[in-house]
Amino acid sequence: MESAQINLFLSLFYKELSFYLESAAKRQEKITPLEFAELVSIATKEVLDHHLTGDLDLHEYNSDDSYNYKDIAKLSIDSYTQSNEIYEHISDKHASILKNQPSELINLKFFNEKLSDIQSHLSNEVSRANNIISGLNSQVKSLEIASTLDPLTKTFNRYALLKHFDEILSKERSTNELFILMLDIDNFKSINDHFGHIAGDKILIFLSKLLKKALRDGDKVYRFGGEEFLILLNRTDIEGAQLIAERLLTLCRQNKPLYQNEQISVTISLGLTQLRDDDTMDSLIQRSDNALYRAKENGKDRYEMEL
Repeated sequence: MESAQINLFLSLFYKELSFYLESAAKRQEKITPLEFAELVSIATKEVLDHHLTGDLDLHEYNSDDSYNYKDIAKLSIDSYTQSNEIYEHISDKHASILKNQPSELINLKFFNEKLSDIQSHLSNEVSRANNIISGLNSQVKSLEIASTLDPLTKTFNRYALLKHFDEILSKERSTNELFILMLDIDNFKSINDHFGHIAGDKILIFLSKLLKKALRDGDKVYRFGGEEFLILLNRTDIEGAQLIAERLLTLCRQNKPLYQNEQISVTISLGLTQLRDDDTMDSLIQRSDNALYRAKENGKDRYEMEL
């Protein structure tokens, strides 16, 4: 492996490990050597998983200050864009002088050479500025993507949810093609109390990966809060949405995450609803939450509907 790749792996590993340590520090003053070893294992596996899936991207691991970096990058782009325009204007003017000035009026070889040098220098500056602008635009795009991701699960966050649903609700759409699943992990508090919060974080990561692998390309997963996720099912009907709900329930029953050599049984409850013509963000979430509540009341590890 090349040195640059090793450095990237180490950077991502330290970022992941720091995140888990900060998360643990908010809940407890000390961790045992066994818990620390588990955090190291989780962080290592996260980096390797991203490498194997081709998702290795340093920008994804930026801190919550990404908006500050984005502002700086945009200001830099504006600055370089303005400089670029000035350089191009001067360069074009000098080129015009060299091209149109009658040689008998100048008759100074030295002057021509100097103008040529200036033109060459300014052309190089224009090229350099263009490269920097292109690079900064790419960084801004990456930061915008990163700012919509939940740092623990790498699913979309609440900010992304609001943004996406504003777009959906503002456009004409076929309401019978869009469904919402509200998901909650059953007995999550008991799991945290029994195994510890590090195990709880590992279950959240496990579930988010399972969801992303099980759903279709057009579907989206959002971490709604705590152990709750919201799933947007696009371009399907009621039968298709029910099949997806059943599939997710079955996958959670059949797959058990491993923590400190012990398998943890994880089940979920789901609330399913369909987008209506007169829906707002609040009404859509309220119905899916009502359905989820009934699934919990009726024994968990199931789904209920409110259409």
